[in-house]
Amino acid sequence: MILADGWDKINESERETADTFFPDSLSIKWFSYNEQKFYNGVFTLPYEKIVEKALDMGIKNDYTSNKILHFIAEVQPKGKVAVWIQKFNKDNTDLKFKIGTYQAKEIKGTWHIFDDRSETDTISNINIAQKVALVLEQHRYKLDIKLPNGYSLRDSSFDLFNQKICFFNQSKWKDTIFNFLPQGFDLTWGKGNKNFRAGFCFYENEVLKAFRKEYTTKESSQAEELILELIVNDNNDEIKVILRNTKTNAEIIFKDKCKSQFDRSIIQIR
Repeated sequence: MILADGWDKINESERETADTFFPDSLSIKWFSYNEQKFYNGVFTLPYEKIVEKALDMGIKNDYTSNKILHFIAEVQPKGKVAVWIQKFNKDNTDLKFKIGTYQAKEIKGTWHIFDDRSETDTISNINIAQKVALVLEQHRYKLDIKLPNGYSLRDSSFDLFNQKICFFNQSKWKDTIFNFLPQGFDLTWGKGNKNFRAGFCFYENEVLKAFRKEYTTKESSQAEELILELIVNDNNDEIKVILRNTKTNAEIIFKDKCKSQFDRSIIQIR
């Protein structure tokens, strides 16, 4: 799913009064990929119940406490939303309480309901079918990261269009098989005191077209044939991203959506 802005001014009170510390309402919009529908909901929350349960969890009704209360909007099929409050403890256990379940309404929206105030294009026709394909289509492939000799991978992340984020380092990325399309990555590597970082964003049309072209079967062996290569040159100043089909020897080089002609692909960090 894709969510528009959920909580409006979390823990922010215009009048700075104590009785408005906890939220008393929820406004939420989202798109369901499985149903291909837009939903909108504005719900009044049971404020007194929230305060009571928060106090039971040890959360004070003020701005001085260092304890954090999480509000969770659990989007369910057919426009339902369950709201929870949750507090995490140091031992990784948590206290959770369900506030209630609410019913949103289907709306005749477009993808522009997710535009923020900085958007200038609010009327173009956005291909919903492509948005759905980017999230739901499965294409098995491996990731291969090639660094200059002597360098090792530091903590990095790999983002998928289905909103999953994979975190990995030198010992955790090899032989991993991915099933969903890549959206981007944040790569960090180094040797001694030298450390470098590169971010990359895939163009939606380009990555979908490339994987559809090279992915021809759902057999398990296909994962051995498609390899997404991230190649850093010896000078640590350029990175290439290539989809390689080892069976046909075909390769497709991707362009970085986030990079302008004046930006460097790689930066050195301390």
